[in-house]
Amino acid sequence: MKKQSFSSTIFPVTAAAVLMLLNASIALGGATEKAILRFNKTNGLQPQNGLIADSQGNLYGVTTSGGISSCIPQGCGVVFKLSPGLNNTWTEKVLYQFKGGTADTDIPTTDLIFDAKGNLFGATWQDLSGHLGAVYELSPGTGGTWTEKIIYRFTSSGYDPGTHLTFDSQGNLYGTLGQVFGASGGGVFQLSPQSDGTWKESILHTFSGNGDGQYALGGVVLDSKGNLYGVAQGGGAFSRGIVYELSPNGSGGWVETILYSFMEQVDGAYPIAPLTIDAKGNLYGTTLSGGANNFPVVFELSQSGGTWSETVLYTFDKYGYSPSNVVFDAKGNLYGTTVNRGAGCNYPGCGIVFTLTRQSTPPWKETVLHNFESNLDGSEPLAGVLLNNGHLYGTTEYGGGRYGYGTVFEIQP
Repeated sequence: MKKQSFSSTIFPVTAAAVLMLLNASIALGGATEKAILRFNKTNGLQPQNGLIADSQGNLYGVTTSGGISSCIPQGCGVVFKLSPGLNNTWTEKVLYQFKGGTADTDIPTTDLIFDAKGNLFGATWQDLSGHLGAVYELSPGTGGTWTEKIIYRFTSSGYDPGTHLTFDSQGNLYGTLGQVFGASGGGVFQLSPQSDGTWKESILHTFSGNGDGQYALGGVVLDSKGNLYGVAQGGGAFSRGIVYELSPNGSGGWVETILYSFMEQVDGAYPIAPLTIDAKGNLYGTTLSGGANNFPVVFELSQSGGTWSETVLYTFDKYGYSPSNVVFDAKGNLYGTTVNRGAGCNYPGCGIVFTLTRQSTPPWKETVLHNFESNLDGSEPLAGVLLNNGHLYGTTEYGGGRYGYGTVFEIQP
């Protein structure tokens, strides 16, 4: 079947038009925001994942629905590319529209990731055709076309892949499953490329709940020594979630170490977003609640003498729902989003983009870079931000126009 594509040019909004159109671009903390793409259902609908960039500054992302209307009324999702042009314009192209059914898959739910050859990889949820989701590969071809291939279907192991995938230097792909058959709390998987072009799945660890973790939805990150790190939303010593490490044991197996069990009330509870690891091996993340007054937190885990300790870097107020993962700039500042909170849209707010600046002692200083207003700039920025060439880029699940199909936004700090 011939692949369909949709392309459109998104023109910049001038400063004068911004003021006339009620905060399409708002300056806070010296930052300016604008929507560089407003989804229209045909080219995608309600993105829930973040963006990645290539060396030319092109942006890539997925939407969980939209695209081919014959798939389901809302479409089965798309993979899209945004290319920068002259005069700060952006051109969108849909690289692939998921079709569902037995020959394809649907509902992409993980962030995209490049392999060493420039191919894109991602995973889909328990799809609408009764399958248990799949991992797919998109490969660039001549004339700007991309070819999709399902490299692995989850069948007997589990389903509900987490939001973040990771490659190692040997080309193995790692991720998490929210549900693993025969285990109560999900698990961590590895896909290894085989000489015949197939991929072999191994379940590296299954979570049992209780003292172990449960519902590992954030994927894993890899350090320079080949250890994997992630969070589980539940389980642990206090049933409020954990940060864990998986280390190869030298005999083909993996050993889990629980680095931290969240206690709630002070240190946070229910981590769900992917972790970030710095050059020193410190881990950074967020929780859904559990800090002072049971509000979400941004935390750091650092190691000294083989012991890991947690520091709460910042505690949000009661409207800071679902903070995303956080990313660093070259100066050590952290950036992220919250789904609600902020001055836009009245209570409880349409979400914000924030930065945290290191202080001599916690808490770090927060600056709100943008308050989303829904209609033109979007609302509910679920997936955090990408820092690329000094600018921040991200997606909003809703807003951006009359029907609220979501946006891609750019912020110039």
